[in-house]
Amino acid sequence: MSIGSVSGRYAVGIATVDALHEECESVLARLHAAVASGGDASAELAAVHDHLVRHFEHEELLLMRSAAPSCACHMREHASVLEVMVEVRRRYAEGDRAPAARLAEAIFEWLDTHAHSMDAALAQDLHALGADRDAKDSDRSLGAA
Repeated sequence: MSIGSVSGRYAVGIATVDALHEECESVLARLHAAVASGGDASAELAAVHDHLVRHFEHEELLLMRSAAPSCACHMREHASVLEVMVEVRRRYAEGDRAPAARLAEAIFEWLDTHAHSMDAALAQDLHALGADRDAKDSDRSLGAA
């Protein structure tokens, strides 16, 4: 996948999650461009972090609705990504730009696996429960997504 375009390749069939995946692609593309330009990417790092927090909170709400057996594992993956995000931002603030230079690509790689495995399983569980209709009610909590 080339960084910079919204591909839809992370779609799982739950509209709110699909919209968050597209938004994730966009914020990661902006981060990649900011880092590549050599300018200050602090705002883009913050935007990615904010997006991931909101994205993961929404998925975790859906996980709770689904009562999926993989719920704890799925949430641990989210927590791990957020831990990395915090560390990259800390190091960036201290002047170490190297981790930020790789972050967008690393999250894209992670998202590719995560969306096609854990998020797809969540979508399947929600569809089976009919809870995917309830996910539409969560659109309001996502703002513009």
